[in-house]
Amino acid sequence: MPAVSKPENVGLNSKMAKQNPWIFGLIGFGIFLYLAWNNFELSFAPWTKTAEAKAVITDNALGYGPMGRGFTQIITISYQVDDSVYVQKKKLSQRINKKEIGSLVLIEYAVKDPGNFEIKGFLKQ
Repeated sequence: MPAVSKPENVGLNSKMAKQNPWIFGLIGFGIFLYLAWNNFELSFAPWTKTAEAKAVITDNALGYGPMGRGFTQIITISYQVDDSVYVQKKKLSQRINKKEIGSLVLIEYAVKDPGNFEIKGFLKQ
C-alpha cells in the first residue's frame, strides 16, 4: 500500500494566515501615527515641486473658539511669485498666539500652482 503524505498547512491553520492580520494592523497603525504627528493634514505630494516664500499678514479676523473658549484666527496673507501677487486666507489653530498685521510668514507653495500653499512658520521681525 502506498504511503499517503500529510497535506501541508493551507488555509486558516497556516502560519501565514495568522500573521497577515497583524501585518495589516501594524501598517495601519503606522499610517495613523504619521497622520497624528502631522495634525491629520497631508503635506504636499512628494512628486510636487515646491518653493518657499515670505508672506505678509494683511488682515486678521478673530472669532470665538469652540463652545466659546478661546479664539480662532483667520489671517489673510499676501505673497509674490514671479510677477504675480497672491492673496490667500488661512484659518489658524487655536494653539497659535494672536498674530498682528504686518507679521512675516514663511510659506511653502507648489511651483505649478502657487495658490496651493502651506504655512511653514512665523518669522520674528
